[in-house]
Amino acid sequence: MHVNHTYDGTWKGIEDITFRIEAGEFVFLTGTSGAGKTTLLKHIYMEELPDSGRGGRVVVSFPGVEAYDSSRVNRSGIQTLRREIGVVFQDFRLLTDRDVWENVAFALRVRGHGGRFLRRRVEEVLERARLTHRRHAHPNELSGGEQQRVSIARAIAGEPRIVLADEPTGNLDRENAEGVLEIFRQLHAAGTTIVMATHDLQLLERLPHRRIQLEDGRLKTRWF
Repeated sequence: MHVNHTYDGTWKGIEDITFRIEAGEFVFLTGTSGAGKTTLLKHIYMEELPDSGRGGRVVVSFPGVEAYDSSRVNRSGIQTLRREIGVVFQDFRLLTDRDVWENVAFALRVRGHGGRFLRRRVEEVLERARLTHRRHAHPNELSGGEQQRVSIARAIAGEPRIVLADEPTGNLDRENAEGVLEIFRQLHAAGTTIVMATHDLQLLERLPHRRIQLEDGRLKTRWF
């Protein structure tokens, strides 16, 4: 609510941002490059926090769980919050020294999972992402579309309640983009909250979901 974030004390990343996303929604963050989409996503999973003083606050809540409030959350609370949020990064951020299977398994290991559950869950998400045949490939052996699907598989391995995606189709051809979108459609149909940053106008025309538009770091409109 009324969130502000300034970089180096001078450049406004986002300014006076207020909106609410309900559980189970599919929401697009739109705007040109530099509009503040990535910064806003980082505030939801609290990689960034609002400016001190009058920087506002971000509140993320789940049914039956005490809300995570950026104005008072500690490092342990942020780590707990992130177990409920899957993030698909624009630059993939895959572990280059590990194969596809281990990249996905890593996301479960950091949550404390192992053994039979880990093996079963990794195979499930690799099948969903159509990557079973590439389980032993390393990131440098994958196409851009395959790397993006690994990033998605890793993000959803822990069955998060929220998935944040930063331009997940931005560097893909149309065929690969459609494959990625189908994964998000299935996640949303299963009840996962999706927040996707994009400037892909064709994508926005095909999927009639709520849009939150940013311009120069400020909220321009909540609806189209």
